[in-house]
Amino acid sequence: MISWLVLILMAVYFYHGYLSRRLDRRKLSHSSYYDVAYGGEKKCVDQAAAILKDVGGYGKLMLDWHYLWENGPASADVILLHETGVYVLETKDYGGWISGNPQEEYWVQTLWTGRYTSCQNYFYNPFLKLSGCIECMKKELPDMKWLPYYSIAVFGGGCELENAGLSDGERKIIYLKQLSYTMYGMIRSSRKFLSRQVIDEIYDRLQGRETTETGLDKSPRLDYSKNRPDGRKAVSG
Repeated sequence: MISWLVLILMAVYFYHGYLSRRLDRRKLSHSSYYDVAYGGEKKCVDQAAAILKDVGGYGKLMLDWHYLWENGPASADVILLHETGVYVLETKDYGGWISGNPQEEYWVQTLWTGRYTSCQNYFYNPFLKLSGCIECMKKELPDMKWLPYYSIAVFGGGCELENAGLSDGERKIIYLKQLSYTMYGMIRSSRKFLSRQVIDEIYDRLQGRETTETGLDKSPRLDYSKNRPDGRKAVSG
């Protein structure tokens, strides 16, 4: 009886492992089956949100925000509406070597597949994605053109970043473990000028306009509409 139970459990485990190998997210993040099956990407978002809750001052969080406009769907993993401005985050639970800069349309993830071999995956520039999200928010808040927006690309998953710490004032590339003191520094150096009333109003207006497109996959995926000129597939999400 016990042996049959063991065999059934092993069969379920290997079947789930087979399914996980078919998931784009595992191929792109180089995460384990457990992380993929039980929310590695979501865990990264949740960790970022937990850190932002403790930054001090008055603020409101929005998670997994989606908006559909004339240019297509836009989204952000985490948005912090704070006394010092609007902080928009894109989180990635990727492994390997990550290279790219804010101006390039695609960034590159390099994974070692053997001692002397590697493979490369291309994914859409997080800052360009966040830029589209910010444009949507500006569209919904036309009477608040004075609002400062900050874009932060946050990477977990044990990856190595070529441009870790890169900053041009309003955009930053950091590791998840750097988020706490990065936010502390940004908030400390910024003027607090948004009242609770204004923050609540922004929150209500953006929440009221949030949309969920039917069939919109909220996990990283191969985006065949954004293939590179050389024919390689790019990643969106």
